[in-house]
Parts: sequence; structure tokens; C-alpha cells
Amino acid sequence: MTRMKLLGLLMAGLALAACGGDDDGGNGDTGSQSGGDLDGKQLGQLTAADSQAVCQDLAASINVTKEDLCEVAGAFAGAFGGDCEATKAECMSAPEQPSQGDGGCSTEGFAGCTATVAEYKACMKAQADGVKAITCATPPDTSGEPPAGCAALTEKCPEIVGSGETDGEGS
Repeated sequence: MTRMKLLGLLMAGLALAACGGDDDGGNGDTGSQSGGDLDGKQLGQLTAADSQAVCQDLAASINVTKEDLCEVAGAFAGAFGGDCEATKAECMSAPEQPSQGDGGCSTEGFAGCTATVAEYKACMKAQADGVKAITCATPPDTSGEPPAGCAALTEKCPEIVGSGETDGEGS
């Protein structure tokens, strides 16, 4: 469970970075309907354009930096007996990865999801806050539970939160 939580946090950080992260040099124009205008709509009801507007809105409001992600990588290594600081330093010195472009923000799990855009955004922000809080001095939460801000999304659409379909024990 501990390894899965750490891996989940790492994957969430990478997903947030791919969805925009600290790079706001992309297409800042979300058209006439922004992600904020869609907050009451269910994810499963969004059009492809609406989904991208939500992603762009999140990218503009969530700033997960390379340093944040390198801290997570270091903490992940440290949890498995590695050297957190050395892993973080190696990560920081690695060249920047190219942007994922249009495919950077996955909306595949939106189909059939009854959670609202506001619930999704609250969870993504809670996950980003969790990623940004991880340092080598304070290892990640290993409880195996998603952040409190993800409760509604976890209940309605667990595949989006990353619980996975094989993790069906919720009692």
C-alpha cells in the first residue's frame, strides 16, 4: 500500500505537470467557455472542447514545478532505501522533457463519470498541494488514502483518482 501511494503521488505529479504544470506558455485562450464556467457540469457530459477548457483552467491555476516533481522522485527513492537528496539533485540536473502538446491532459476517464468539474478540480488541486508538500525532510503520506479534497471524485469516479480497478477494497 505504501509503495502504491508513493507511486500514485508521483504519477499525479507527472499528470499535473503534463496538464500544464509551471508552463503557461501554451494556448492560454480557452475560447468562449472556460473551465470555470463548467464547474457544475458532470465530467461525463463534457465535450472534447469542454474537457480541454477544464484542463487549461487547471493548468493556469496549478503550478507544480520541476523542483516539486524532483522532491517527489527523491522521496520515492528514499522510501525504497535510496538517497533522497542525490536523487533530487540528479533529477534537477536532467534536461527538461518536451511538452506533451495536445495529448498532455488525459480526459479518458471522464466518460461516464458523474463527478462535477468542480469536484475534479478540487481533487487535482489537493493532489498538487500534496505533491508540493513533499520534501526530503518530510516524506510523503503513506496512509494509502487520497487527499480529503478527492473524496467526492474517489466515490464517483475512482479510476480518475488513480485507485485503479484492481484496488476494490474500500471498506
